[in-house]
Amino acid sequence: MERQRKQQLLEQGIYGAIWVVIFLLPLIGGYFAMSGGLEREEIRMIIRDSWLGILPFFMLFLLNNYGLVPYLLFKKKYGQYFVSLFLLIIAVCWFVPSPYMERFRKDFRHDGLHRDVKESPRDQIIKMREKSREKGEAYWNEPEREKPPMEMGNPKGGPKAFPKRGPLPYPPFGIRYLIHFAIAFLMVGFNIAIKLFFKSFRDEEMLKELEHQRLQSELQYLKYQINPHFFMNTLNNIHALVDIDTGKAKSTIVELSKLMRYVLYEASNKTTLLSREVQFLENYVGLMSLRYTNKVSIEMYFPAEVPKVEIPPLLFISFVENAFKHGVSYRNESFIRVLVQLEEDNRLSFRCTNSNNGSADEQHHGIGLENVRKRLRLLFGNDYTLSITDEKQTFDVLLIIPLL
Repeated sequence: MERQRKQQLLEQGIYGAIWVVIFLLPLIGGYFAMSGGLEREEIRMIIRDSWLGILPFFMLFLLNNYGLVPYLLFKKKYGQYFVSLFLLIIAVCWFVPSPYMERFRKDFRHDGLHRDVKESPRDQIIKMREKSREKGEAYWNEPEREKPPMEMGNPKGGPKAFPKRGPLPYPPFGIRYLIHFAIAFLMVGFNIAIKLFFKSFRDEEMLKELEHQRLQSELQYLKYQINPHFFMNTLNNIHALVDIDTGKAKSTIVELSKLMRYVLYEASNKTTLLSREVQFLENYVGLMSLRYTNKVSIEMYFPAEVPKVEIPPLLFISFVENAFKHGVSYRNESFIRVLVQLEEDNRLSFRCTNSNNGSADEQHHGIGLENVRKRLRLLFGNDYTLSITDEKQTFDVLLIIPLL
């Protein structure tokens, strides 16, 4: 949310900077014109008329940026947007003032304004031009200062008389209107491009947030599936112990309460300490060991000093459950080995190996294992290793994950 707000402020800052520069351009031009010798009054009128010419386009920008685009274009009302924009551009171009130079008389610069001020070199040149024009010695109204052609048949060889020409005409209204229309069209296109550019960033952030929420919901759902599956197997074990040994059944219930406390208070977190997860596995294996005879060899290998690192909770329990469910036989000797150790490059290795006494298909495609695969993909993407080896006598699972 904070990032989107910063992007909106950046977008508005870009708009503000562009329009500040546009409104400052007449002032900059007036400064250079004053250095060239133009009168102050004339410069003020030029700047004023320039701003009056910019103002309709500024109003077009405001109406398009804060009205038409968010309420029509972004709501996919394309027909209404383009019709409204076309009519708005026509109206704006209609109200653009005529070129400011048409408002000055030909002799505006020499009608007596500021005559009490000392004449500048430019004023002196203008006076010389006026005198030359009166004497017929030069033709200042011509666009090119070439020697006038001699009139054919004139015995005196005098110059041919050309009619005096006034200031160069400005484009007619229709052409000026088309020019204004093109400027408005380009300005609106530039505005929409910036708007869509920042909107793409905001949409991308929103999609990331929605994807994050979806992943969290899916992870939570997978946890809720793992927990009933785990408790179902544990309760089945307690049910079997009630008929075999009542005392063990009571102690099993105490151990189960410890496991439930971990599941209720730790599994809801995104991560948990590795030491807590290791303690949880030890309690679970100890709980399951109560119902089996000496024919079942259960071995656990954990680090002597468990480092203070974090991992996702309940990530290994499904593999251990699977080992007890499919790897233990009451008639044949069975074994279960659980190994947790730190690897290089800040990674954690978990290995669970059991005797193969169950259905291979069930071991590969149980609900618990399938949920673990989904969780691994959601948590680590492709940055993990899950290797399952199914042999005739053993079933081996190797999981390597990065530490969080």
